[in-house]
Amino acid sequence: MIESVQVRQRGAYDFETHYDNLCALQDSCPLPAVKAHLSQGVLDLNGDRIRANDWMPVLNTLRINKSLEFVAIRSYYTPPSDDNEKRALIEKRKTPSVRSKEITYRMCKALKECLCVTPNLTCLEIQGLPLRERDLNTLMKGLVKNSTLNHLSFEYCRIGDAGLDIVCKGIKNSTSINSVNFTGCSLTGKGADSLAKVIKVSFRLLSTPH
Repeated sequence: MIESVQVRQRGAYDFETHYDNLCALQDSCPLPAVKAHLSQGVLDLNGDRIRANDWMPVLNTLRINKSLEFVAIRSYYTPPSDDNEKRALIEKRKTPSVRSKEITYRMCKALKECLCVTPNLTCLEIQGLPLRERDLNTLMKGLVKNSTLNHLSFEYCRIGDAGLDIVCKGIKNSTSINSVNFTGCSLTGKGADSLAKVIKVSFRLLSTPH
């Protein structure tokens, strides 16, 4: 169903109502966890607890949002080791949908669009998600057009040096970002060098790359 201009304009500043409407359209129940802190301008989600079908109303509301100040999407899931193949196969079937290629890409597309339009978002935290290069490239397209974000975190996303290089290219000309967090991102000395090239005097690095 195509949203009217009026509905989108109202939804941009009223996350909860727009989210409720989208849930109703797909005949699903709004999640209390999504709405828990919206009154404070905060969307802080444990993505492991959200099913694939429940992501669409969240992301379609997030992509047009102009009111949130803090957005965090986290995963605490620990992938199984390959030592026990049978157990690993069983656990793989239980992998949260937020860790799938489709959901992480849609999430980054929604965040990209949000970053392009928001006048209020100052903090973005993505934690423990297996972000691919396509995800990061998409996200950076929004970040380069953003002038409100102060803090950016990819804690335990294990983006590696290649992923960090993509992020560095996205933040190097930012006039608003003053702190970044790459704790547990599987970085090497090469990644540290890339980061050193873009750190400005105003940056406050929250962790030593490792």
